Formats: sequence, C-alpha cells, structure tokens
Amino acid sequence: MSPDLSEHIAVADLPPAHGFLAGALRGGGGPEFTTCHPGDGSVLATVEAATDAFVDEAVAGAVAAQPDWARTSPHERARILRAAADLIEARAGRLVHLVALDNGKTLAEACGDVFVAAAHLRAAAGWAATLEGVTLPADGSTLRMTFREPVGVVAAVIPFNTTFMFAAQKAGPALAAGNAIVIKAPELSPLAAPVFAELLTAAGLPAGLVQVVQGAGEVGRRLVEHPGVSMVSFTGSTAVGRQVMGSAAYGMKRVLLELGGKSANIVYADADLDAALHAAVGGVFRNAGQRCFSGSRLLVEEPVADAFTARVVEVARSIRVGDPFAAETQLGALISAEEAARVRAMIDKAVGQGARILTGGDAPPGVHPGGAFVAPTVLEIPAGLPRVPDIVYDEVFGPVLTVQRFSGARQAVELANDSPFGLVGGCWTRDLDRALTTARAVRSGYFWINSYGALALDAPIGGVGLSGVGRELGRVGHEAYTELKTVIVDTAAADAPRWY
Repeated sequence: MSPDLSEHIAVADLPPAHGFLAGALRGGGGPEFTTCHPGDGSVLATVEAATDAFVDEAVAGAVAAQPDWARTSPHERARILRAAADLIEARAGRLVHLVALDNGKTLAEACGDVFVAAAHLRAAAGWAATLEGVTLPADGSTLRMTFREPVGVVAAVIPFNTTFMFAAQKAGPALAAGNAIVIKAPELSPLAAPVFAELLTAAGLPAGLVQVVQGAGEVGRRLVEHPGVSMVSFTGSTAVGRQVMGSAAYGMKRVLLELGGKSANIVYADADLDAALHAAVGGVFRNAGQRCFSGSRLLVEEPVADAFTARVVEVARSIRVGDPFAAETQLGALISAEEAARVRAMIDKAVGQGARILTGGDAPPGVHPGGAFVAPTVLEIPAGLPRVPDIVYDEVFGPVLTVQRFSGARQAVELANDSPFGLVGGCWTRDLDRALTTARAVRSGYFWINSYGALALDAPIGGVGLSGVGRELGRVGHEAYTELKTVIVDTAAADAPRWY
C-alpha cells in the first residue's frame, strides 16, 4: 500500500461537509468523528454528526417538499431519475475513487457499485409511471377502484458495504413513487451518501426531497422514531434491524428490512464443477465477504467433496489481497481494523470448536500493517462433532467460507435450512427436476440455480426468518413505497335507500 493517498483523494474530490439539507452540503453541528481509509488507516475526513435539531430540520424539510413532488407528473420524476443516472455514469471516475476510499474495496468492485447505482435509478424511473391501481367489477350502482399513493417521508438507513448502491436502491423507488427521503449514512463509510444527494440535486431534484444525516445509532433512532417519518427502509445486520423495528413500532410506521444472511451454496456431484468453483469462490470472497447474500456455507456432495474442496482452497490461496487501488488486487480491505479483528476472533473460536482451517485464518502477508485485511479463509466442518461450530450459524460478514459434506438432496436441504436466516441460496446440478425441487425446498427469499450472485434488478429480493421483512426491487419492491387506497363511487346516490 502506498502511504500517499493524495492522488486518489484529489480524484475523489471529497465533499467539504457531510450532511445534506435543502439541496446543499452542510455540517451536522454535532460531535465530530473521523473516517479512515480501510486500506491503511489514513484519516480521510472529520465528520459532524447530526444534532437532534438537524434531524428535525431534515425531516421537516422533507415533509414540506413532498406534497408538491407527489403532484409532479410521474414522467417528470422519471426524467430526473434518468438524468441523475446519466450524471453518475458521467462522473464515474470520481465516484469509483470515492467509494474505494470510503469502503476499502477494489476499484473494480467500486466500479460495480457506481454503475449498479445508476441502473437502480433507471429501473426506478421505469416504474414511476407504471405503478397502477385497478378498477374492480361494478356492483350495482357502485364503481370501485384502487390507487397507489406515496407514503410520505421515507427514512432510509443504509449499510457501509455498498453505500452508494444502497442509497440509489432506496432513493430511486421512494422518489419514483412521489415520496421524499432522508438517508442516514453509515458512520463507517459516510462520504458516498452526501455526494449521491448532490448528484440528484444537480439532475434537477427539488430541494428537500433528499436529505442526508450523519452519525451513529442514536441519530438513526431519532430519525426512525420521528413523527414526520411514515416509512423506514433499512438494510443492515439483524441485531440492528430488531432495534429499528422496535423503534418504528410505536408510530406504526411501515418497515422494509433487508437483514443478515448465512446462505447455503449447494454443489451436487453432477454439476458443472468448473462453473460452480468460480461462482462459489466469488460468491463469498467478493467485497471481502461483506455482503448479506454471501454464499458463506458451501455444501458439497460426498462423491466430489474432496476434489472440489481442494480446488476451492487452491483458488482461495491464489487471490491477491492488498491495496484497493492496485490493478492486480482482487480482494480489498474490510471496513475497519475492529471488524477485521472481530472476524479473526470468530475464526479462532470456530477452530476451538472443531473446525479445521484449510487456508487463511489471519492477515495475509505483504499488506499494509495499518489496513483491515483478512486472508480468504476456508474452514472445513467435520461431520460428527459433538457440537456444530457457531460460525456455521452466525453471520461473519467477512471473507470466511465453511465447507460441509452431504449425501443426497434430502440432507442438502436439511443442512441448508439448518439456519435462522433465509435470505438467499443456490444449487448446482444438471438435473432440472432436482434443481427446482431444491429451490422450492430451501427456505429463502431468493435462490439461484447454476449461478450464485447474478443480478436481476427487475426481480424482488428479500429474506425470511432473521433475514428480514418485505421485498425490494421489481414491481413488489417499488409498490412497497406506496399506500394502496380504495375509492368507491356511488353513481346513483339519490336512489340509495334511507335508514330512517
């Protein structure tokens, strides 16, 4: 890692302030905290957390701006979202560096975040004018119909792992449906959200419709509980999701929660093992394992388990870990040194409970000593242990893969479903009947067959169990940002019977 980040910082053009209010960057006025580049620990900026007054002003501004936006033609809303997508792509060079500095991921992964964010805004624009109500069959003199209306002000609490993308994933549908949105940026990667808001404003979004607040949990709680907020859209850990759900409950706010995962990737013996190999490795190690839908549990059928696991270990050992800005780097840093230490502690605990390290388990050689790095780690979970190690059930959110063996589809499904989470899953087989049977039997909200991680921005995603409530993306995900109203018209009111 080069000790000099000045060139990358110059390209990223870091924002001078980190809250966003009434169409402009502003300091939050509260306690200051520093944000660091995870690749070497260098301080990037000092950020002011939002005071209670700042949060109140952000919500009040959103409440004031939202009614006019709801009355704006959906085609105009769509035009602004598409213009914002164009701006994001036009300024991708800056934004990719900003994301890599903010998050510690590689330039290639940061590039994916930026362009997927633009795609989310375009997808949302497509739904703006197509969210429909229905006309129900006439019943005598009554005409019955339903309308889709905006919920009002949405509080969006977004995670550190793909901040720019998640800002777009939530703001796009919210704005397309006629809502305003207040984004609570993650304190571990606070730089991307205000820049995202700036770009929306530059694309023509009226002031007040997107606001950004900074800070830790107490700021998020203040936002979620605010009486001016009608809906909370949260992506993050299950533990924090429980707190968000509790905070939203008193005001009976609508909640959309995409939470943690501990997803199973099943490899049957008849699979295309070359394709399964690279998808299995990419499925868990991309973004340093900091993805809620990581395929962190690899289940391999007995006849191919030895050979396939050996190939996974070989590929994992070959992954080049280091400087996020180096062209040769394939895996960057975790979000912080504290997170890296937590992941290594989980690995050590798993070994103490009987797991065997096949590769990794510590910081890789040659990386910057101030960086938050963990080597790609593969843990074998032997059968017959008196207790299955906790790491099989607990979300690691780091580059750690557990491997378990199975015999037959029944045991594969039993192992896959032996989890309190149910976000995604996948299986690999040439047998279509077995593939579909497995997909239906595994308890998850999303499932891949002969793939792991393929994007589908028009398909709803979300989880069951501890993985969340509701769905994002697709028609269902965009309708989640609306209220359904029924209207009944009596076309012959004068002829209606009187009760007196």
